[in-house]
Amino acid sequence: MSQPSDVENVERERWDASQDSHHNKHDLADKQIGVVAAEAGRSVADWTLWVGILGIALVAYLYGLDNNTMYAWQTYATTSFNDYKAYTAVSVVQAVLIAVGKFPIAKLADVFGRAQAYALSVFFWVLGFVIIAVAQQTRDVAGGTVIYALGNTGVQIMQQIVIADYISTKWRGAAIGLVSLPYVVNFYVASQIASKIGTVNWRWGPGFFSICAPVAAFSIILALAVNQRRAKAKGLIPDHPYKSMPFLTAVYSFLIDIDAPGLFLICVGFLLLLLPLNLAKLQPDGWSTGWIIAMLVIGGLMLIGFCVWEIFAPKPILNRRWRLNRDVHFATAIGFFDFFSFYASWVPAYYWSLIVMGYDSTGALYFSNCQSLALTVFGIAAGFLSLGTKNYKWVLVSGACIRLLGIGLMIKYRSAGSSNVQAVFPQVLQGMGGGFLGITLQVAAQVSVRHQDVATVTAYFLLLTEMGGACGNALVGAVQTNVLPGYYEKYLPMLSATERAAIFANPFTAITTYPIGTPERAGIISAYNDYMHILLIVAIVLAVPPIILGLVVNNRKLNDKQNCVSNELAGMRRVSGESEQPSESSVDKN
Repeated sequence: MSQPSDVENVERERWDASQDSHHNKHDLADKQIGVVAAEAGRSVADWTLWVGILGIALVAYLYGLDNNTMYAWQTYATTSFNDYKAYTAVSVVQAVLIAVGKFPIAKLADVFGRAQAYALSVFFWVLGFVIIAVAQQTRDVAGGTVIYALGNTGVQIMQQIVIADYISTKWRGAAIGLVSLPYVVNFYVASQIASKIGTVNWRWGPGFFSICAPVAAFSIILALAVNQRRAKAKGLIPDHPYKSMPFLTAVYSFLIDIDAPGLFLICVGFLLLLLPLNLAKLQPDGWSTGWIIAMLVIGGLMLIGFCVWEIFAPKPILNRRWRLNRDVHFATAIGFFDFFSFYASWVPAYYWSLIVMGYDSTGALYFSNCQSLALTVFGIAAGFLSLGTKNYKWVLVSGACIRLLGIGLMIKYRSAGSSNVQAVFPQVLQGMGGGFLGITLQVAAQVSVRHQDVATVTAYFLLLTEMGGACGNALVGAVQTNVLPGYYEKYLPMLSATERAAIFANPFTAITTYPIGTPERAGIISAYNDYMHILLIVAIVLAVPPIILGLVVNNRKLNDKQNCVSNELAGMRRVSGESEQPSESSVDKN
């Protein structure tokens, strides 16, 4: 792409300056009390900043360990109640609630404050662990999982919001990357913990987390609360407007401030879309199941209703300030396509490595996780690349290209004759591309909006990217259910329909019953290769839009401010008490 001329750059800077001046006049009136408290708290932070960083690090480690072990406690629990089939339904509900629960927590953080929203999230997190730990039946596990999911997603979004509050745009990518660093350690530790506790003592798993979670979160909640209290004492935070209102008026104002109708429509709408995407493959009639169709139709209508409501809402979730912001929507669209592509190629990789490559269960687990490990490592590298170059666009585009190359190599080397290097290297490449993308996309979305909007924009970005993952899961389920049995019939004519059905229902049957070298195993490998080929072709097609969209994203110049479109919290690299310095031009559009 051609470089903008000096005249274009000057005109763009003048336009940004005029917009910044215009917005600053109305800034205080537009900002909700939680955002004002966050800015005031940041301005008085001293030792509390480092206590907060310690708290974020501790929570990041525990959160990562939790995400790598919760499946084990749920599996052990449902198995101990002789109801393992319920595990799939429980895990689906958990995944859906984690996706849609971010908006309510983000809005509460804006309306009341970061410390309050963080504490509420940890409360739900701990309560969910406790209920699961003392569960006496599957119903208890399901109820605990619902509450746990709200806490888990709340902690995730609050970590990202607090980082955006306290870390400048220049350091934002590095900070987001470092928060995921515990995965490198938990990659090994989590499996060891789960296996050591085992089926008999599974209650110690969630019990352990119910004790450690409040301890880990104490530092960050304390730091946020102390900062807010200090700022309040200095008169930097006004009294909450609800305090001076009659009770019913305060309740009405609260519902308006959080955009309660909008929250209901978007959360329930996505809930009704995501549940069928994950549950359709479990139904005998698949997508033809009546309630699956009904949920999809009602969910779609609710999301249409949400879009209409947001036009007239007094304080919409999709604020008018960023509703047409291309950087937010392009970054989110890239995230959607990337997650769609990732899940389409990654979900079946575990069984592919068992059946086609002949790995044992441990080797297959390491194979399926090596992409996630590479994603974490290269995500951190992407954050520091953005720090060094002070922009993110070309790291983003490079990541999209590398991801595409990795999927292409996976298509080429999907056959049984591939070496270990040929099988693993494409996974590492995809992880590298995904790491570059994941960090820079969130930075691109956050720095292109004002501070008031960062919480809801982050929630919007994470929700839509996870929606892409759900679509990828649904695609795998649909192809597996509708296509794979036909390939088994084509390549395994020597087996009966009952034997082929047993292989389809439990792929481990193929490993234990038909070793590599037998005609049956060769037929199973051919069927799985053709099945994977369909998914990988879809994945590589979905990997193209991120490259195109990445080329038209603005390349904003990262600086020492909270965002790149206003002068809010300029000079964030200082802890407190020092005068702010003029910052660099906010946009370098390449």
